[in-house]
This record gives sequence, C-alpha cells and structure tokens, in this order.
Amino acid sequence: MNIFRLSGDVCHLVAIIILFLKIWRSKSCAGISGKSQMLFALVFTTRYLDLFTSFISIYNTVMKVVYLVLAYATISLIYFRFRNSYNSESDSFRVEFLLVPVAGLSFLENYAFTPLEILWTFSIYLESVAILPQLFMITKTGEAESITTHYLFFLGLYRALYLANWVWRYHVEGFFDQIAVVSGVVQTIFYCDFFYLYFTRVLKGSGKMSLPMPV
Repeated sequence: MNIFRLSGDVCHLVAIIILFLKIWRSKSCAGISGKSQMLFALVFTTRYLDLFTSFISIYNTVMKVVYLVLAYATISLIYFRFRNSYNSESDSFRVEFLLVPVAGLSFLENYAFTPLEILWTFSIYLESVAILPQLFMITKTGEAESITTHYLFFLGLYRALYLANWVWRYHVEGFFDQIAVVSGVVQTIFYCDFFYLYFTRVLKGSGKMSLPMPV
C-alpha cells in the first residue's frame, strides 16, 4: 500500500458515494446512465469473487464489500425506486459493443487460463470502458449537472492516481502489471476532454456543464 493507491481508493469511494447521495437526496436519477452503473456492478462482481477464496487484509475485504453494496444499491435506485426519473431514451449506448470484445479479449490476453483469472481480466478490461455509456449520454443530452460532473471527476482522478500507483510500484518494487496499466491508461484517456471541461467550466461556478451536441 502506498499513498497513490490509498488516495485512489478514497477518490473511488467518494465518487460512488457522491452518485448514490445525489440520486437519494434528489429522488431522481436524471442524467445518470443506468447502463454504466450496471457495467460497474459487473466489474466489481467479476473482480471480487476472490472474497470467497482468499483473504488479503481487513481493509481490502471491507472496501470490496462496500463497493459491491453501493454498486447494487445505486442500481436499485435507478431501476426500481426512482425508475420514473430514469431517461432510458438518452441512455442508449449499445453495451454489447463493449461486452463482446472485452469478453473475447479476456480469453485471449490473461495471466492464467483459469475461471477466476479470466473473470478478473474481464473486469479490468471492462472497467476501462464502463464509463462510455455515461459520457455518451452526457454528449447526447448536451449537458450534465455539476454533481454528476463531480462524480466523474473523482472517478477519473481515481484512475489517474492508480496509474501513479503502478509507476511507484514499478520503481520501488519492480512490479509491473501490463494488463492493469494499459487498461488504466485507456480509461484515463477517456476522461481527458472531461477533465478540461471540468476545470474550465464547472469549477468556475456554472451549475451545469454544457457539451457539444452530436451531429
């Protein structure tokens, strides 16, 4: 454990809590992609199956359980409790275009051809693209509420800090996880335009962040 990974975990948790509280307090999931949240829940489910097979630390176990509980609690708010506010028409990204290639790649590129290892690899690849339905939805509607952009900012910051974590571990421990690093770089790239808009518009006090509408 180093400061970059710890900070990344905190940012990840903050992002998830921000989103959950936003939906709960406003009693609305408007502007939130249920498809992205389903993908993230699938990421956590396939990655944390080792909860039943191994114990690393109390911190590790607690964080995994919290991520899982919050992920499925958020989904329940979107698709059940506040489903009347969910905009399914705008949340129209074709997730099969992500799931099929990711599933195929996880079988081709992994560290061991075992069920748990393939599922872990699948989760790493899927996490790198799971935010795309949300970004697509924002682009399609043309704007995002500031609280939603705060969620995306902390989610992107979490990935950036994890890249710093991999660099630190490589220089200090000589450890290099090619799958995690490459997937993390891809995911961070998706956030680059968003980061620019976040710093230049949202932090200047605008209630919403406007984006170019698709042609």
